[in-house]
This record gives sequence, C-alpha cells and structure tokens, in this order.
Amino acid sequence: MKPHRLLFFGAASLLAISTSVFASSADDEAMKRNAAEQAAALNQDPGGADRAGLLDAKLHQPIRAGVPGVRTTHPDAQWFGSASLGLFIHWGIASVDGGIDLSWPMIANMGSGKKLPPADYWRLAEKFRAEHYDPKVWLQAAKDAGFDYAVLTAKHHDGYTLWPTETTDLGVRTHLDGRDLVGEYIAACRAVGLRVGLYFSGPDWWQVQNHMSFNYRSVSGGNSSLPSIPDRPDFDIHHQPAQITPLPPEERARVSALARRHLTELLTRYGKIDVLWFDGGSGSAITLEEIRALQPGIVINNRGDLPLTPADPTRFKGDYFTVEHGDQPTRPPGWWEQLRIWNSPTWGYQKINEEKYASTASILRLLARTKAWGGVLMANVGPRPDGTLPPPYYTGVQQLGDWMRVNGDSIRGALAVPPEAEANVPVTVRGDTWYLHAVTGSKGTLTVKPGISVASVRSVHVLGSDQAVAFDWHDGVLTLAFPEPARGQPHTVIAVRFLPR
Repeated sequence: MKPHRLLFFGAASLLAISTSVFASSADDEAMKRNAAEQAAALNQDPGGADRAGLLDAKLHQPIRAGVPGVRTTHPDAQWFGSASLGLFIHWGIASVDGGIDLSWPMIANMGSGKKLPPADYWRLAEKFRAEHYDPKVWLQAAKDAGFDYAVLTAKHHDGYTLWPTETTDLGVRTHLDGRDLVGEYIAACRAVGLRVGLYFSGPDWWQVQNHMSFNYRSVSGGNSSLPSIPDRPDFDIHHQPAQITPLPPEERARVSALARRHLTELLTRYGKIDVLWFDGGSGSAITLEEIRALQPGIVINNRGDLPLTPADPTRFKGDYFTVEHGDQPTRPPGWWEQLRIWNSPTWGYQKINEEKYASTASILRLLARTKAWGGVLMANVGPRPDGTLPPPYYTGVQQLGDWMRVNGDSIRGALAVPPEAEANVPVTVRGDTWYLHAVTGSKGTLTVKPGISVASVRSVHVLGSDQAVAFDWHDGVLTLAFPEPARGQPHTVIAVRFLPR
C-alpha cells in the first residue's frame, strides 16, 4: 500500500492538477479506447508497463459517473451520497488454496504471484466447504465499527455461484449441497442493519472455457484490450498451447441469456438489494431500465456497461464512480467510492492474512482523504474457506470502532470540504465546525484557508476532549502546530469552529 500523499483540497490546487494532467503528452490511441475495455484490462492488474500505461490513459478520461442528471434520484438510493464506509467481501473457491486471488491466477503471464491452471483451480470447488460460515459474526463487527454497507462476490469471473442457481454445474448447488451462501449473507446484513450489496461478474470463464485463452496477451487476445504479444501462444485450461476458436454466435447468446437469468435471480429472490457492483460489464443485454424495474431503489456502480433501455443503446455511466487501483488523484464531481485491500496483498484470502492486515491507521487516513472529497471508502476482506475471518480483521474493526467512537462526528454525516477551500490535510465539515485530520505528511503544521465565507475563528480543540489547541489566524489562513501520529498509529482530529462572514 503506498503512503498517503499530502494534497491540497482547494479549487486552485485542483485546477493546477487538472491543467497539468490534460496538458501532458498522452497516448492518443489509449485515450480513444473504449472506457469499458480499459476498465476490464486495468482490473486484471497486469503489472509493469501495462499497468502504468492503462492507469495513465484512465487518468485522461473525464469522470461522468455519479453526477447529477446521471445518478439515480430514487429516494431509497440517496443514502449512498452520505455513506462513509463499505465492506467488500471477496470470497470463493480460491480461498481453499490460501495463496492465490480469485480467478486471475488462472491467467498465465499476467502480473506476479502464483498461477494455477484453470483445471486445477476449478477442482478447488471440491474442498470449499464453508462449514463455519456465519456472516452475522463478521457483519455485526463491521456495523459496530461504523460501516454502512457490505458487498459480497456472488459470482466472480471463475463462474462459481454462491447462490443455488440451477443454471450451472459450478456452484453451491452442485458442490455444497445447495446451501445458499448469498441468502445467508443478505439475511445477516439485514439482521445487523447494514445495506446489502452484491458483486456480479459479467465474464464467466467456466461457461466459455473452450473459447478463451488463459495466457495473457496471447495471439487471440488473452484477456486484454492491449495488443497481442507476437508469438505468445493461446493456452487451454491446462496451460498448454492450443488453438482457440472464437465463441460461436449461438454460444454467445446462451452465455448472455445465462448472465441475464443470474442477475434476475439475484434481484428477485432476496427482497431489496441496495447496491449492485458490476465487474467487467453485465455479461448480457440487460438494460438499466430492466434492473430499475426489479429494484427501483438500487445503486449501481460504473462498471455495468448497461444500455439505458431496449430502444436506447446509450451506455449508463453509473450512479457512482469506483476507484480500484491507487488513490484517486483529483476530486470527482459526484458520488464515488475508493477501494482499498485491507487484507493485503490480494482481494481474496491468503494464509498470510492470519498474521496481519494493512494497518488501521492507513485505513483511517484514506477514509479521511476520501470523505474530504465526498466519497466513501470500501475496505476489502477475504474470508477463509470455512467461512470465518482471521483475527486481524477483528483487531482492525475494533481499532477502527474505537477511533470512530471518539472521532465519528468528523466522518459520519460530515460533508466534503467546500471546493473553494484549501488545506494541507484532509478536511470534513459539519455546520460551522471543520475537522482537520492530522494525518502523516503535515510535518507538524496544519493549515487551512476556508475561503471568503469565513470571517474568523471561534475555537480550536482536539475532537473528543476539552484540549484547546493554540492557533494563528492571519489573512484568512488558519495555522496551528500539531504533531503527526506516531508510525502505525491512528491520527487525531482537530475540530475548528469558524465564525461565518
């Protein structure tokens, strides 16, 4: 996880950032690529120059998701605009191995880490038992710590379904005696008071295994929108060279219809679903209109590539914008979500997660930064194959909850810093109180220039205590000395009450 970068949150600084971005030399061809293809390629995290190039190309794309006029106006969906914390749960048969991520290890020559031929990967389903699965335990811990919603991988790219659909021979119906892991998760979310989210992968490699290459950037494409690497052969499910034939039209239609049915089942079997988190598209021709008809108050991310209606093929930009790789470099114009792997280094469970997660301090630092720009942080965890979460998760949520009990006013229900303001630390606002998050990087001096709406300072104190903090107010700039947190320790919040002009 890369360290927090000290950024100004003001309009002038953002303008400078945006100007430098758009004035830099860009790969015109990369900028012309379809946004959905770029997102799919980047989500593979190919590593090296490929990753850097894709990130650079995406940086040049304007953010159109989550803005007024695009996002939903349904009353049941407006909670997302003020949410703060989401729990991402990547779980599936890959957890049996304990050393790989979900799905992507099946693709040879992509990024780093252990690879597993698809035939061996899918055999992990025989040992995936979920014998101690009780999602209410870990969801209650998340709720107590201040989380607002959760998102579970109902189906990842590997095709294994966590609900007992009768449409496939790879899932809980065929390999787990029909146990409905999705249904239990949804019931647990409702029991503890978390909003319900479901992740759905449009790609289904189990269904198209005979018509795709499992070698990255191979001659037939190899799971990338980037050009093929000359002389790199296609691989079959055993990672052996093979001649791959394109997916026939009738098979394409079957797979598309299957994805539509999967989505319909998930959106009709379990009552209200609050968040639909697409990855790699919907996998079908289902439209935004059809999804809204099934779930009127649902919030949908920007990765569905959904036509608006059967008659209007215009692609839906998303109710909110999701940032997966790295920290968002500029302030998005609407609803948005920052992802962070808490159970480093990969999304799914690895045995090293038994020892540690990313520090709670780093999660809180990113939470403050994200909230200061009006976003929500979704921190990811990966359950073990038996359905439990390792001790570092419970340590982390306890520490996060302890911090929130003292500093929660600076996060829950707080607003983003006004665009005209400038500060050298993340700032959130509630009425006339501004919260300065004294994160690493301030070098012991906190500054904020609130703008012309503020006349002077009423008081400055440490949030959660009566400790006053000395400050200087000069020419519309507040300056105060406050030490950075010790390494690995959660940061302190300074509450500043301003006198409006």
